[in-house]
Amino acid sequence: MRGAAYALEQCGILLRDANVLYRHGSYASAVVLTAFAREELGRYIILLELWRRASAGEAVEVKQIQETCDDHVAKQRAGMLSTTMRADTASRLGELLQVRMKNHPQSEAWKKADAELKRIDEMKKKRTPGDRHEKRVAALYVEPLSETNWNRPAVTTATTAHDSMQEAVNDYAGRYQQGYITSADSMLKHVDLELYNALEQWTDRPALQPPEWPNYPSS
Repeated sequence: MRGAAYALEQCGILLRDANVLYRHGSYASAVVLTAFAREELGRYIILLELWRRASAGEAVEVKQIQETCDDHVAKQRAGMLSTTMRADTASRLGELLQVRMKNHPQSEAWKKADAELKRIDEMKKKRTPGDRHEKRVAALYVEPLSETNWNRPAVTTATTAHDSMQEAVNDYAGRYQQGYITSADSMLKHVDLELYNALEQWTDRPALQPPEWPNYPSS
């Protein structure tokens, strides 16, 4: 449980620092720190599950913890707590979103659009962890793409950084508010009483960084 809390603490710190870099125009570095923050969010989820198994009587060793948290993509997958769909209204995805928004849920058009959107969402869930890992690498390293072209982290756009950070902060905020705060009116008390009691008994547990969303890029 302590490791899970420390991982969530580190996630908040990295997102805070990513926002500082973003405000100063270091967009590639902001993407890199955001990706590492997501890995720490994934580590938090993994360690929380190991804590539950240990609480149920299973023996959990340090080596097992290290091996479970060793894979970058696995941590990205564990830290993917939501998915976001962005689309131009003229694209197929945009058309589907418009159909679902404008039609009654019992209509045939709504049902067909909803089924296709669910299929797209499942594909996105499978692809996104690997994509996020690749984006971190692309935002960090200069690499040849062909005989004449190079990957240049310096050309990372403000929009790319903003969208990456926005999604990460949304997921962190959910854990911050529902999985750690133990005030009298805490949601955690109703969602997970076992975790609430464990955190309440840990008197010197770390305070987390409040969620801080990035400003929209100026046009």
